[in-house]
Amino acid sequence: MQVSTQQPVKAFDLLPVLEFKASSGKPTCISSAGNDIYVGYSTGPVRHFLLASCTSASGRTKYQVKYLDEMIGSSKRSVSILIVAPTIARIIGLAENSHLFVGDMFSMVGAQSYGRSAPKSVSFISVNESSSSYDLEIAVCINRKKTVQLMLVTAERFILKQEINNLQDIPHKLLWHGSVLVLAYESHYSVYNLMSRTELELFPYISSPLITTLQQEELYISADGLGMIINETGEVCRPPIAWGHQPDYVCYSNPYIIGVSSSHIQVYSLLDQQLKQKSGFTGACAVTHFSGRVYVVTEEQIYMLLPVPAEDQVERLLESGHLEQAMQLADETLGSMSRSTTMLNKLKRLRQRAAYMYWEQGLIEEAFKFFSKTQTPPLEVCLLYDTITEAPTKTSVSVAKLPSSTYLHYHSTLLRYIVKSGMRTEELNTQEYKLVLLVDQNRAASLLKRPMNMKEIIDFLKKQELHYQLGVYYAATGFISEAIYVWRGLEEGTLNDESYPGLACITELLLEHNIDGIIMDHIAWLVSRDKDQALRVVMGTTAQLNHDTIVELLSSPPHIISYLEHIVWQEKTQVNRHHTHLAQQYLSILLDQTTSQSHALKTRTNLQRLLLNSDKYAVSLILNKVEGTSLKKEQAILYGKLHEHEKALTVLVYEVGDMEGAEEYCREWPTGRHHLHLLLLKIYLTCETGDRDTFLARAVDLLNSKHSVFNYSEVYKIIPPHWPISLIQPFIYASLGAHHYRSTRVEKGLRELEWARVKAQYALCTRRTVRLTTGTYCAFCFHPFSDSSCSVMANGQVYHSHCHDNLVT
Repeated sequence: MQVSTQQPVKAFDLLPVLEFKASSGKPTCISSAGNDIYVGYSTGPVRHFLLASCTSASGRTKYQVKYLDEMIGSSKRSVSILIVAPTIARIIGLAENSHLFVGDMFSMVGAQSYGRSAPKSVSFISVNESSSSYDLEIAVCINRKKTVQLMLVTAERFILKQEINNLQDIPHKLLWHGSVLVLAYESHYSVYNLMSRTELELFPYISSPLITTLQQEELYISADGLGMIINETGEVCRPPIAWGHQPDYVCYSNPYIIGVSSSHIQVYSLLDQQLKQKSGFTGACAVTHFSGRVYVVTEEQIYMLLPVPAEDQVERLLESGHLEQAMQLADETLGSMSRSTTMLNKLKRLRQRAAYMYWEQGLIEEAFKFFSKTQTPPLEVCLLYDTITEAPTKTSVSVAKLPSSTYLHYHSTLLRYIVKSGMRTEELNTQEYKLVLLVDQNRAASLLKRPMNMKEIIDFLKKQELHYQLGVYYAATGFISEAIYVWRGLEEGTLNDESYPGLACITELLLEHNIDGIIMDHIAWLVSRDKDQALRVVMGTTAQLNHDTIVELLSSPPHIISYLEHIVWQEKTQVNRHHTHLAQQYLSILLDQTTSQSHALKTRTNLQRLLLNSDKYAVSLILNKVEGTSLKKEQAILYGKLHEHEKALTVLVYEVGDMEGAEEYCREWPTGRHHLHLLLLKIYLTCETGDRDTFLARAVDLLNSKHSVFNYSEVYKIIPPHWPISLIQPFIYASLGAHHYRSTRVEKGLRELEWARVKAQYALCTRRTVRLTTGTYCAFCFHPFSDSSCSVMANGQVYHSHCHDNLVT
C-alpha cells in the first residue's frame, strides 16, 4: 500500500496470507476470532483456517494461514453472513439471506439443538457488539416483514428477548448497538430507541447502505460519497468522511476507518477525517476485522491489513514535523491501550520528544502542555533557556535575543511550570528566582528566604546587569556592606539599572539593620550625597553612633540643630557639650539679624525649653552670651539655674515688664515654687516705681490666683495690715481650706496611732493559750465543751461563747 502524498503516515501493511485453490469456489463472507478465520462460499461450505506467525531470518514477522476443516452451511446455498461467537464456541451463518444455521467453531459440525428455536426467513443479522453478556446477542430482520427480533444465542438455543413490529418499513440492513437499532430502509436510515420504542428518521441514501460500529457511542453510516459519523441519538458528532472512492465495505481499527471499494483501499483518520493511506486494490469479496486485524478476501487470496505499530506511526509523524497529528494519534492509540509500564514509558517518550520539537518551533504553550503531561523535570526544561542556564542545550531559539513580549512569555510560561510542579530543591529554587527576576521583580522578595546557590545567583545578576536586585540579594543573605557598595555604584553612575529606586533604598537598609559600624562607614558618603537622608538615618537608628563625628559631618546649622535636638530630647544624652552646643546654635540663629520673625519665634521657644528643662549645659557660658541682648526671659531662666531667682524675677518684672512671664516662671520652675511665688509677691509689694498701684493690683491677683502656690504662714507676715479681707477673700478661703486639710490629716494620723495602740493591746490579751480538756466546764452553765469555741475572762474563767453573750447581756 502506498502512503498518501497529503499525510506522511503509514497505518497498515497489506500482507497476502492465503492463496485459494482454483476449485475452492467464490468467497462471499469472512469472520474471525483470534487466529481463527472462517470464510463462507457461494457454493455453501464454511471453511476454517488458522493464522500462524513466524519470524524470518531477517527478523521480520511472517504470517501464514493453514486450512483446518469445513462444514456445509445449508444445502449448498451461498453463505452471505458469518458471525463467530468465541464465548460459546459457535459459528452463526446466514445462507442466501433466508436460512440461519449454527455450527461448532472448532469441530465444524452443525449444531442440531438450535433447529426449533432458530428464527425463520431471516434477511439480515447484526451482533450487539456493546453487549456485556457472556452469550451472544443478535438482531435479525424477518424477511418481507416490518419486524426485528432481538435474540440471545446460548450454546444450545436461541432465546427471543424482544420483538419489534412497529417499524416504518421493511429494513434491508440494521445494526444493534446498545439501546438503539440503526436501520437501513429502501431509501433512508433511521434510529430506533429500544427504551422509548420511538424511531427517528435520518438522511437518505441512493447506493448500497453501509452501517458499522466505530468506537464507543459512535456509529458509521454511508451516504453517497460521504461517511457520516453519528452517536446513539442519531446526531452527527464528527465531520463526515469525504471518500475519494465510494467504499463497498467499511471497518474500523482505532483510530482509522478503512474503506474497501472496487478499486482501492482507503484509510482515513477518525481524529481529523483526513486521508492517511491509499492503495489500488480490486476484487474484494468480503472484509472483516477482529482485535485490530483487518482481513480482505478476494476470489484468489486472503489479505491481512496489519496495523503498523502506533509508536512507529507517531515517530514518522514527528520526523515529518506533523506534531499535532502525531500527538492526537499517540493519545488515541497508545493512550487507550493497556496501562503497562512499558506502554506508558513509550507514550511519555513520544510526548517528551514532541514537547522539545514544539519548543524548537517556538510553540511554547503546546511544548509546556506536553512537558506537563510527561512530568518532565523542571530543571531539564530550564536547560533550554540560555538566559538562566550557564550551559544551555542546543536549541533553535535563543531566548536572550527574542523580542521583549516574546521574551517575557517564554520565561513566564516556564515560571508557571516550575510553580505548578510543587518541587522545592536548592537548584530549582535558584532557577525560579532567576525567572521571577526576569518576569516580575516585585515577587522576588518572597523567594529570598529559600535555599539557593549563592554564587550562581550573583553571577546571573551581574550578567543581566540587575544591580539593584544584586544589592537586595546581598542584603537578604546578610552582606549589608556589599549591598550598599553596589547601590553606591548605581547612585554615583558607575553602574546602571533602571529599576534602582534611588538613595532611599540605602537609607532603608541602614535603618533596617541598625549596625553602628556599617552606618559609620557610610555616613560620610551619605552626607555628601543627601544630608536629609543622612539625618534620617542617624535620627532613625537605634545603633550607638559617635555623635561628635556626625555633628562634624553634618556641618550645616539646620541639620546640626535637628540632630542635637534628637540626641538631647529623644536619646536623652547626658553629655554636657551636646546640650551646650544646642543652646549655642539656638543663640546663633536668634542673634542673626537675617533670621525671619517666625523662625526666630520658634527657635526662641525651643531655647527657652532647653534652658528651663535641661541642667547639662554650661550656664555661665550661655549667660555671658545672653547678657546685653534682648533675650531677657532667657537671662532670667539662666539666673534661676544659678539659683538667683530674685535676680531672675527682677529682670522679668522691671527690665522686661513681663509680669505674666514672671508668674509663668514661678509656675513652670521645676522645684521650690512656694518660695518663688513668695519672692514675686515681695517684689510686687516693695515696688517703688511710679506704677506702684499696678504692681499692688498684680500682687492681689497673684494671691487670689488658683495657680499660685504659697506658704500661707509666710504670706500672712508680709500682707499689708490695712488691706480689707474682702480684697483677698479667695486667698483667705484657700488658706483656710489648706489649714483644714492639714488639721484633718493630723487628726487622722492621731486616730490611726490610737487604733494601732488598741490593736497591740488586744493582741497581748489574746496571745495566751487556753487548754480545754474533758474536765473543763463552763463557769456559767457548768457543762463541758463540745468544741474549741470559748470565751476567757481576765480572771481566767472559761465560758461557752453563747453563755458569755448571755452573761454580758
